[in-house]
Amino acid sequence: MNETPVAPRQPVVEFVRTQRQTASFLFLALSLAFLAGAVGLGWQTFKVKKVEAETNAATTGADKPKLEIADLKRGDYSVGLIGCVVGLLVAGAIGIYLQAAPIKATEAEQRTEARVTLLAAGGLIGLTLLIFGGWFFVRWSDSLSKWLDRGESKEMRWVIIPLVMVIAGAGLVFSAIQPARSEERNNALLRRLVYGANLGLTALLLFIALVVGNVIVSAKVQSELDTTESGFYTLSAGTRELLAKLEQPITAYVILPGFDRGGNDVRQLVKSAEEASAGKFAARFVSPTNRTELQQLRTKYPRIDRDGQGILLTAGEDGKRHAFIPYSDLFKEEPGPNRDSPGHLEFVGEGQIVRELRFLAENELKPIVYFTQSNGELSIASGPGAEAVRPSQSASQMKAFLEKNYIEVKPLVFALQNPSVPADASVVVVANPQTPLAESAVKALHDYMMGPLKGKLVVLAGAVPGPNNKGMMKTGLEGLLNELDVRLGDKFIYSFPSERGARDPSIALVGFAAAEGNPIVDTMASNVQALAFFLPREVQALSTNPAFKAVPIMGTIRGVTWLEDDKLTDVNKAIQELLDNPGVQERKRISRSSRPVAVAVSEGGAPGKAAAGRAVVYGDAFLFSDEVARQARTTIPFDLISVSIDWLRNRPAIAPGIENKVYKEYTFPPADTIDTTRILYLPLALAVLCLGGFGAGVWVVRRR
Repeated sequence: MNETPVAPRQPVVEFVRTQRQTASFLFLALSLAFLAGAVGLGWQTFKVKKVEAETNAATTGADKPKLEIADLKRGDYSVGLIGCVVGLLVAGAIGIYLQAAPIKATEAEQRTEARVTLLAAGGLIGLTLLIFGGWFFVRWSDSLSKWLDRGESKEMRWVIIPLVMVIAGAGLVFSAIQPARSEERNNALLRRLVYGANLGLTALLLFIALVVGNVIVSAKVQSELDTTESGFYTLSAGTRELLAKLEQPITAYVILPGFDRGGNDVRQLVKSAEEASAGKFAARFVSPTNRTELQQLRTKYPRIDRDGQGILLTAGEDGKRHAFIPYSDLFKEEPGPNRDSPGHLEFVGEGQIVRELRFLAENELKPIVYFTQSNGELSIASGPGAEAVRPSQSASQMKAFLEKNYIEVKPLVFALQNPSVPADASVVVVANPQTPLAESAVKALHDYMMGPLKGKLVVLAGAVPGPNNKGMMKTGLEGLLNELDVRLGDKFIYSFPSERGARDPSIALVGFAAAEGNPIVDTMASNVQALAFFLPREVQALSTNPAFKAVPIMGTIRGVTWLEDDKLTDVNKAIQELLDNPGVQERKRISRSSRPVAVAVSEGGAPGKAAAGRAVVYGDAFLFSDEVARQARTTIPFDLISVSIDWLRNRPAIAPGIENKVYKEYTFPPADTIDTTRILYLPLALAVLCLGGFGAGVWVVRRR
C-alpha cells in the first residue's frame, strides 16, 4: 500500500509553528519599521507641499523658496509612502493573524498554515519590492546616464537602490515559495499559491528585465535608426559637430503641452541631441501641469514666457546663462508658391536649438561683422529712408538673417584720413562696391588682414560694368586678393540657354566643387544642387603665395559658357556670332568645363592641426540682395554667407535655414486598389499557429 510521503521539516517553518508568539512579534516589529518609513516619507511629502505654497506665494512678494528644483521629489516620496503602507498592512496583518488565529489541531495542519503564512508574507512583500523597485529604476533612469556618461559617482546610489529592491524582492518571493513546494503535490491550496507566485514572479521579472534592459540600452546605445524617407529625425552633420564640441554642460528643460505629433518630434530632437553630445547635453522633461517646478524655473530663469511651454537651455554648472525657445517658434508655416496653392508646416526646432546653443557657447557675446559702406556696396541700412534703396542694392534682409542668428552687423564707413578697421571686427564683408575702394581704405583692409589681428574677409565681387557697359569696374581689392592667392576675373560670364541650364544667358547655374573637405562645401552641397549667379565673374585660385592656400569651392555647371570683355547689349547677336565663327569661339573661350566663381582661402594647416580660414571670395553679389530674397523666397544665399562666417571664425559650419523638416500628409490609396488578403488571413494564420503551439506544449507537459 502506497503512503503519502511526509514533507521534510524545515527550520523556518518549524520556528513559525512552534514559536508562534515570537514570530508574531517579529512581523509586528517589521510593520513598525514600515510605519516609521511611512511617517518619514509622509513628512517629506508635507515639506514639499509647504515649499509649493511658498513658491506660489513668491509671485506676490513673499520670500523665495529655499529648496532647489532638484530637491523637489514629491512624486518619489508619495510612491515610497504607498509602498511602506503596503508593507505595513501586510506585515501587520500577518502579525495579528498569528496572534489571534486559533492554533491548528495537528502538527501537519500547523506546518501547512506556517508555509501558507510565509508564502503570503514573503510573496506579497517581495512583489511589492519588485514593483516599486522597477518603478523607481525607471523614474531615476536619468541618474544612470549621469553616472555612466558623465562620471557623477554620487548618482550611482539612485541606480543601485532600485536594483537592490528588485533583487531583494525576487529573492524574498523565491525563498517564500520553497517551503511550500514540499506540499504542492498533496495540498491543492498550496499548489495554487505556489504556481500563482511562480507565475507572478516570472512575469514581473521578465517585465522588469525588459524595462531595465531598454533603459540601459537607450542610455548607452545611440538611436541612429531613422526610417523616414526624408531623414526627419536625423541631425545634420554641423549640428552633431557642434554638440560634440560643447565645452560647457548644457541642460535642456523641455516643457511641452502634450504628446501630439509636434511634441513627440521635439522630444525626439532633444534625445538625439543628448546622444550626440558625449554627455555635455542633458535633456530634462517638465510637465506644464507641475506648477511648482515651473514657478521655480521662472524664478531662476526670467526669460521663460508666461505660457512657459518650450525649451529652456541653460549653460555651465551654475546654469546662469540661459535662453528660452517658445514652443510656437519650433514650427514655421510656409505659404504655397501662389495664392491658390496650400502652404505646408515645417519643423525648425533643430535650427532654433543650434542658434541658441551657439549664442550660449559664445558666453552670450555676439560676434561683430562689419559691412563696408563707403563705395556704393550693398546697403545694410534699415528703418526710415531705407526703402529708397533699390532691392537689388540692399542687403537688409541678409542683415536681419544674421542678427537673428546672434551676429551683430555694423556698417563700416572708412574715414577720409587714416581709415582703419575696428579691432572688435570678427569678419569684414565687402559687398559689391560700385566704385573702386580708395587706396587708404585698401591699406586699412590690408593692415587688418596681414597685421597682428589676422583678420577675416568676405568679398562679394559682382561684375559691375564700366561707363557705357565698357569693361568691368575695378574693386580696388585686386592687389590684396592676389596677395591672398586669389585672382578676380575681369570678364563677364555668359551661358548658352538650354533645357538643363539657365534660360537667361546672363544667369549661370553654379554648383559646389570638391574642395578637399571644406566645411562650406560639406554643409551646403548636400542640401543645395545649384544656385543662380547673375552676370558672374571668374574667381581663380592662384599658387603664388605659399603662406595661403586658396581652393575653388563653387563653379559653373550644366551648360556652355563664354567670356565677354563688355556687358552685352544684344545677347542674341553675340550667340549667333559664336555659332557662325569658330574664331570668335576661341577668342571668347567658349567651354563646357566648369569655371570657378568662388574661392576659400586658408592659412596654416600643419600636420594634425586644422587650417584657419582667412577669406572667402564670391564672383557675384546680386544673389545675396533683397531682390533675390523677395523673388525666390529663400534664405539659402544667406545660409551660404552665414556658413562662410562660421568657417572663418573657426566655428562648426551650420546652415539653420536648410535643416528645416517639412511635414508631409500621407494619403491612403483608394480602397479598391488595396489587396486585403494578407490583412485578413495572415493574422488568422498566426493565431492558429500560436494556439496550436500552445496546445501542443500543454499536451507534452501533461504527458510527462
